[in-house]
Amino acid sequence: MQATITSKGQITIPLALRQKFNLQPGDQLEFDENASVLTARRVVNQDAWHATVREWRNVAAKSLENHPWNDAKTVDLLDDLRGGPVDAAPNRP
Repeated sequence: MQATITSKGQITIPLALRQKFNLQPGDQLEFDENASVLTARRVVNQDAWHATVREWRNVAAKSLENHPWNDAKTVDLLDDLRGGPVDAAPNRP
């Protein structure tokens, strides 16, 4: 895909890319001036990100009420999901 830079240094991001990456008016992009190619990344609004994580944690906490995993440590959850502790797995060459 191609875009032409205007005399003011503006470009239009092709519609297919805006849709693929869900780019909306007002979104900010940052450019890596040290990269060997031109790259752009969406700037993540930290306040919105933290609000989303808080919301997810609240939903997860409600989902885990009265569940055996509710008070489990992360390492124990991973062991449970893996079928047992890693150190109990047979040695592999």
